[in-house]
Amino acid sequence: MDGLDRRVDHHVMPINNYIAVTEPLGERADGIIRGRAAVADSRFVVNYFRMTPDRRLLFGGGESYRRSLRPQVMEFVRPFLARIFPQLADGKLDYGWGGTLGITMTRNPFVRRLSPHVLASAGYSGQGVVLAPLFGKILAEAVRGQMGRLDLLERLPVPPFIGGTLLRYPLLVAGLSYYALRDRL
Repeated sequence: MDGLDRRVDHHVMPINNYIAVTEPLGERADGIIRGRAAVADSRFVVNYFRMTPDRRLLFGGGESYRRSLRPQVMEFVRPFLARIFPQLADGKLDYGWGGTLGITMTRNPFVRRLSPHVLASAGYSGQGVVLAPLFGKILAEAVRGQMGRLDLLERLPVPPFIGGTLLRYPLLVAGLSYYALRDRL
């Protein structure tokens, strides 16, 4: 959605994120994650994973800041998976995919009234599946004239990316690359 509205573009930046899924792990799955937990680490470039019902490891890791998605998703994700699960470093990956999501500087969603008849909600920073239905309901309330919850959300601090529309992308790549490098050290 980059380029749809400059008022949103200043606050929300597109990045690409990737997921790979192992072959069924059978009994090996018990030594990886116990139970049905979904896990995310605390790195700046987050790794997240869970077991599927057929005992595959679904692993999300790695980001790219280029305009197009990487074609070799599984090989891109493999080193991130291997860093956390070295026992799966050479394991078979059956599926992989990537997608573009919007992030903000604070990781808070950008929810604003852009004009009396235009509302925006974007930049869920990887939490869109959880947050978008709630925020959609809040925007629907606002359309019906119930502004209370939208008024609260508009107070969330979501500063613009530095550099304006011309330099924001190269500056973001430099900044995110720095934090990704810091995660590796």
